[in-house]
Amino acid sequence: MMRVIFAGGWRGRWEGWLRALSADAISTPLTLAGAKALRDILWLAVRVRNALRRQPPVRLPVPVISVGNITVGGTGKTPLTRWLVHRLKEHGHRPAILTPLTADADEAQEHADAGLQPVYTGRDRVAKAQQALAEGATVIVLDDGFQYRRLHRQLDIVLWDATAWLHPSNPLLREPLTALQRADVLVLSKADALDAKSQQRLREALNALAGGAKVLAAFGYAPVDVQSWRQEGSQPARTLQGQRVIIVTGTGNPFYVALTAQRLGCVVEALVCFPDHHHFTPADAELTVTMARRWDADGVLTTYKDALKLGQVWQASLPLWVVRVRLQWLWGDEALWDAVIHNLPSSSIPAISPRNSETG
Repeated sequence: MMRVIFAGGWRGRWEGWLRALSADAISTPLTLAGAKALRDILWLAVRVRNALRRQPPVRLPVPVISVGNITVGGTGKTPLTRWLVHRLKEHGHRPAILTPLTADADEAQEHADAGLQPVYTGRDRVAKAQQALAEGATVIVLDDGFQYRRLHRQLDIVLWDATAWLHPSNPLLREPLTALQRADVLVLSKADALDAKSQQRLREALNALAGGAKVLAAFGYAPVDVQSWRQEGSQPARTLQGQRVIIVTGTGNPFYVALTAQRLGCVVEALVCFPDHHHFTPADAELTVTMARRWDADGVLTTYKDALKLGQVWQASLPLWVVRVRLQWLWGDEALWDAVIHNLPSSSIPAISPRNSETG
């Protein structure tokens, strides 16, 4: 049986508790009520802030597309943003990504590593959008933009993690479920964790909440390869089959990381969950090695996002394996792209050159 450990101090324990509550609602009514009460206080603070800052949204002379969610972390906004930007570039656009995070944040670093410049970071996305326009952007893409109201957008794409608890009491909700009615399009992420019938039931439930047939697409993740940290080259992901591992991750959905490892045939001895966006320290690395040796693990498994930080403090001889994955559409990717094109003004859609057609 896989051990689950919440590390990273009080924040790690707090996030772990909330994720355990939201995963399957097995908690007692008292603890669930407490988490819901704290979440409702946060919602009230957000509503007060929005009321105090209420002003007409700024309209830009180019299309704006938002990719967002209504739950805390881990829904796949960054990979979907990458897919969208690649498609826009293939069709002759010059998209610019605007993220509220700092330049050294995980998502900004992943965008840069994927060659998706320009990426503009900072909370004042109106100012960053103006800068992007001055530097030639023809489309603005807001990464994590659903709650950002200061910019008018042509299309609001909202993701829902298919493994999340679809219930008003979910403590990880950033807004009430009724906020889905503001979305133009809904996309299911991590939908490969569900069978086809469960995907359809979830699709129908979300459509009912959103007030229309808005769920257009669903995706999961397919392993690309595995790399051993500080070693050149990579190997097929299947080489991990039968390896005893502990998983260390600071992602928004650590249980899905464990599911991916188990699908690769790994024997997962423990799942060590740090807070989302955790900055790993030498002490964290030492703790990881201690646990790996305690449970006789062949190595430590982590994600590319985590390896960017954990690798900086990793000194042990124990293998640190990094599994790279890619977004894999299950259905609806062309329907989603049609929605993007439909919501872009015709004057903003450039003619596709033969070169762009070959890469589409």
